[in-house]
Amino acid sequence: MKIGKKFTTTCKKLTMALLCLFVPVLASAAPNITLGLTGTVFKDDLENFMKLEQYLEEHTPLGVSVIFSKTYAQMVSLMENKTVDVAYVCNSTYTKLEQNNTGKLLVIPIVAGADQYYSYTIVKKEAPFTKLDDFKGKIFAFTDPDSNSGSIAPKYYLYTNGFGVDDFFHRSIYTFEHGESIKAVLEGFVDGASVDSIVYHTFMEKYPEAKGKLKVIQILGPFANSPIAVRQGLSEAVFQELQKTLSTMHMSQQGREILAKMGLDRFDVPSTQDYEPVRQMIEYLERH
Repeated sequence: MKIGKKFTTTCKKLTMALLCLFVPVLASAAPNITLGLTGTVFKDDLENFMKLEQYLEEHTPLGVSVIFSKTYAQMVSLMENKTVDVAYVCNSTYTKLEQNNTGKLLVIPIVAGADQYYSYTIVKKEAPFTKLDDFKGKIFAFTDPDSNSGSIAPKYYLYTNGFGVDDFFHRSIYTFEHGESIKAVLEGFVDGASVDSIVYHTFMEKYPEAKGKLKVIQILGPFANSPIAVRQGLSEAVFQELQKTLSTMHMSQQGREILAKMGLDRFDVPSTQDYEPVRQMIEYLERH
């Protein structure tokens, strides 16, 4: 009996010693990361990203939290100061992260089989406008000053076609979310808006009653899809874990359901995506 008790006590001590050794290792292997979201997604679609957060926690050893930035510029700042580790950003936002050597491509969303999207200029169905040139003296909605489809591409079009943006519209506003720009047109607050084509089609699927009320009058692009990027300095182990998990989501029923609600086919590992055209437009607008 004494031998048994001694053996049990020894085992307990050994077990505790092993736990003391392994717990720090496990803790270091399962860091917490922050996923940042911008106006690239619907704020009222946040539930789907909570499911993405849950999916990542279930399929990786990572702890994940989600935050939403008010502007694209704020997200750049959050990634540069390491408050955000991984973010779903606009392609123009990514070009700034890349230019500053503070961001790295993680995965590219594939939508309707393509890794490219467009800038749509939208109006009400009955509106007489046929292109951006027709909005002189009208009220127009941009998304974010740093949004490619919602600001940079349409402004670049206007400037290169002989129109100055500042004195072209009667008034222009920033909604800071593509979904809000679509709603502003629907509700008659503005005469037109420029939005992300992926968000537009996702909105139409989510709110089918809006399909007969709006029309696309001009398409600019194509442009490489807005990616998910990570901040520079994120550990290679975490990078590989996230990339593997996101790029294989479409292989499971749970993953496909989450992707479908986000309006995506799947995430792909980056390959031939070219963000140079967006960078050139940004540089042109900065000069003018």
